[in-house]
Amino acid sequence: MTGLMQGKRGLIMGLANDRSLAWGIAQKLGGAGAEMAFSYQ
Repeated sequence: MTGLMQGKRGLIMGLANDRSLAWGIAQKLGGAGAEMAFSYQ
């Protein structure tokens, strides 16, 4: 899956901690080459 998201950007919302669903999504997207911005509470 490496490079699948290369050059893509995303906004990850609700990043609470390393056990949140948003964290897992961010890890997978980052591993695929995406650039991300985060929001949290």
